[in-house]
Amino acid sequence: MKLIDINLLPQKEKKRTAFTYSVLGTAGIFIFIVLFMMLTWQNMIADTNRIDVKIESAKKIIEVQQTKVLGAETSGGTGQLSDAVQKMMTYPVKTVPLLNELISLLPERGFFREFEYSERDIINLTIQFDSSREAAFYLAHLRTVEWIKEAEIIEITTQEIDEDESNDILPRYLASYSLHLDSGKLDALLSEKEEAE
Repeated sequence: MKLIDINLLPQKEKKRTAFTYSVLGTAGIFIFIVLFMMLTWQNMIADTNRIDVKIESAKKIIEVQQTKVLGAETSGGTGQLSDAVQKMMTYPVKTVPLLNELISLLPERGFFREFEYSERDIINLTIQFDSSREAAFYLAHLRTVEWIKEAEIIEITTQEIDEDESNDILPRYLASYSLHLDSGKLDALLSEKEEAE
């Protein structure tokens, strides 16, 4: 006789294998990473667009401000320049008579090395003397002149002489002076001298 195996109990489901779970897990992680990257990328694009808009508006503001500043500088600068030119034309400094006056105060062996206006009423001089004593005497003479408000020695230096030259040559002294002129008195004095001539 044969026996028949009848099983009235429900059949057990087969357990899913580890491979299936690993494939599903990897697919889920991949989908999650792709979604995260897409959202991040969209946020970055939105931020970049916002920053570009801000940059463009800042450039426009800078351009407007620069045109305002240039316009103000051009209009104000032209007016100031034309005023300065008019002043210079109406109030010339008579340099030759001024130089003649300064030369007349020099000692016999004093020579001008440099003469420059640092401002309209300030003259810087460099003069060569045979001794430092002559430089001091010249300063004393300058201080007695009524059209010079202030006179001062800025520096006295000795001019080096080469050893090849004769020993009979004395060293030279260069004195730098700063003179502050009284324009009103100087103009009056120069106009008197012109009338006398």
